[in-house]
Amino acid sequence: SSGINAEWPLRPGSRKMRLLAWEKIKPNDLKRSSGNLWESYSSSPLDSKIIDFDEVEELFAQPEKKKVEKKEVAKKKEPTFVSLLDPKRSLAINLITKNLRMSYKDISIAIRSCDREKLNGDQVSGLLNILPETTEVEMIRNFGGPPETLAEAERFYVSLITVPEYALRLKCMKFSFEFKSITEDLEKRVDNLLSAGIKILESEDLKELLHILLVVGNFINTGGYAGNAMGFKLSLLSKIHEIKSNKPRMSMMHVLVESIEKNKPELLHFYKKLGNLSEISKIDNADNEKELNAFSKNVNSIQASLSRLDQESIDRFKDIFEEASRFCSETERKIQEINGLEDRYIKFFVLDKRNYSLKECIKVMGVFCTKFEQAIGENKKRKEQEERLARRKAEMAKRETLPRAKKKGMPPPQEECLIDNLLSEIRGGLKLRKTQSMSGPPRANGASKNIQKSNATSMEKWKKTKIALDDEGVALAQINVSVA
Repeated sequence: SSGINAEWPLRPGSRKMRLLAWEKIKPNDLKRSSGNLWESYSSSPLDSKIIDFDEVEELFAQPEKKKVEKKEVAKKKEPTFVSLLDPKRSLAINLITKNLRMSYKDISIAIRSCDREKLNGDQVSGLLNILPETTEVEMIRNFGGPPETLAEAERFYVSLITVPEYALRLKCMKFSFEFKSITEDLEKRVDNLLSAGIKILESEDLKELLHILLVVGNFINTGGYAGNAMGFKLSLLSKIHEIKSNKPRMSMMHVLVESIEKNKPELLHFYKKLGNLSEISKIDNADNEKELNAFSKNVNSIQASLSRLDQESIDRFKDIFEEASRFCSETERKIQEINGLEDRYIKFFVLDKRNYSLKECIKVMGVFCTKFEQAIGENKKRKEQEERLARRKAEMAKRETLPRAKKKGMPPPQEECLIDNLLSEIRGGLKLRKTQSMSGPPRANGASKNIQKSNATSMEKWKKTKIALDDEGVALAQINVSVA
């Protein structure tokens, strides 16, 4: 049987060729299909001269790859540093030190010299937060290798522990930065509370005003169980603005203010002499005392340790700590004076010590003063409204007294509106044309319609002008209109 010539091409190429992507027919499939096309090729081989295999090889050979000589690059070995601290601890230390933008040596020099120009308050606070603990200091000192092999955080500690009393120096620097802000704020609160407490007790205007209020209250309560009182509880002062009178939008506070404005105008602005009691009432003397005790304890603690520093460093902070000591003594005296005021208030206003404190008393006075000031403004506004209403009524009364002919020729008053003019015409009388009765003589259709239209217009005016109101909603007049 004939077979397939597998020797094509007659010679192999000298170069590696590209791949011709075809699907080969398997030899078994060729054997099963006798007389096929491919079988005939094997019996009559192709003349090798027909194809120029050298050209084919040139055209379809794979391009030769140029061999690139790889230069061996010597990899630099990164130095391995020794970490002794916890990773989180190291990260916190690195964040603080990097923000300083100083070398570890410069940081240590600034701490040693207590240089408050190179290190500000925030930076000092940050350094205090990352100071090494006793075990960490021992770990650094017991390290046997060269310091340069340590990681960043450890190297910072190596530099830091060379500074004698580094923690004390940083505490002194922090105190010097915070001293003014702490003392000024505390002093302001203590002085305001003491001043307000004394002013209330010594205010003659307040005493006279409370006397007036007592008399007014006894007048109102005459004949009742609450009448003939010798005094009243301080709590009334925070409720007086809630006691309504028979007059709309007027409370007992408004009545008191109006009475004082008329008869005792020198008392009207008594609250201005007492200060801002609403804000001062928020100050708690117990909190002031706690804050002073904490501050004083810190001062004494640092002062007791100052002797461990060199003389130059001691001289840097000497004046600050002397001033701090004087502040503590003076503020302590004021706080005790405020505590004494509480007993004076209990006695002066006859209060129950279980229910009242100095803070509560000042709070009540603060509410009273605030509402008193508001009532002054509200009374002024209401008085202006009443004056406008009185002027309007006077203008209307004046127009009523004039004959109708003069009324028509008069210009309308300045503050009158259309409703006022209509009221005046109604009171003077509007002439309505009577329509033709059913029994009367017939009228022309056009004339009858005109009369009906005129009467309808007049009636519409009457309906729209039943009630005239001023701009504040107070009724000026009410007119009952009835037309036969």
